[in-house]
Amino acid sequence: MSALFLKQFVPSEVCLKCQGCCRYKQDYSVWRPKLGEEDKKDLAALIHSGDILDSYGYLKTIQNCGQHFCKFLNPQNNTCGIYDKRPFECSLYPFILSQTPDAVKVYVHLSCPYVQDYLPRAVFDSYVTYLKEFFRNPEIRQFLSANKQMFHDYSSFAPELLHLFDLTYL
Repeated sequence: MSALFLKQFVPSEVCLKCQGCCRYKQDYSVWRPKLGEEDKKDLAALIHSGDILDSYGYLKTIQNCGQHFCKFLNPQNNTCGIYDKRPFECSLYPFILSQTPDAVKVYVHLSCPYVQDYLPRAVFDSYVTYLKEFFRNPEIRQFLSANKQMFHDYSSFAPELLHLFDLTYL
């Protein structure tokens, strides 16, 4: 098992039934995943064979009926064409890393229906404890330090986010 393996908070069967993720209002949305170096290795064949990333390293979208869908989302059956090799940010979601002037902060996106159902419960608290341990792993910290381009500034979305903890020394 890779050190980058991240236990998923939202069960796959729930995640793939949701109509929220992987859909954006604009093709340049900050919510689109940005690939880290490990992600690029895992998806190398796709990256080199097609028009997958924009000039900033975000996954491109496909426009359909006024919405922008992740290039790998099949909206007809709500499946992901790279689910087993999805980028780190996709695996982490509904938890996100946000770059602020003073730290990298870990938030949970309150718009996720699964989070809304499980936020005040032991299953949520247990996963946050798991994430804290995950981010203490030296290999994970090295990965994050080498992939700071994945961190976004989500401060303009503050009402949708719940701050959980800070990552220091990255």
